[in-house]
Amino acid sequence: MQTNQANVVVDLKRTPSRDRITELESELDGMDGVTRAQASSRSSRLVLVDYDPEVIDSQKILGAVVRQGFDACLIGM
Repeated sequence: MQTNQANVVVDLKRTPSRDRITELESELDGMDGVTRAQASSRSSRLVLVDYDPEVIDSQKILGAVVRQGFDACLIGM
């Protein structure tokens, strides 16, 4: 059975420390429906999140990022 996949880029608006990025990636990776969360190798303020839209939506992903204390917005793919 194939699952649907979508992705979104979260713009953190400011470049966080490597430790904060690692914490955020772990938080997002642990969410139901998220298959991968990884900061861009070019700009660590951009985080690519792959997810199953039947399980979670981009607004819930953004909400989790904001709850972690980041000023962020979504950039669609």
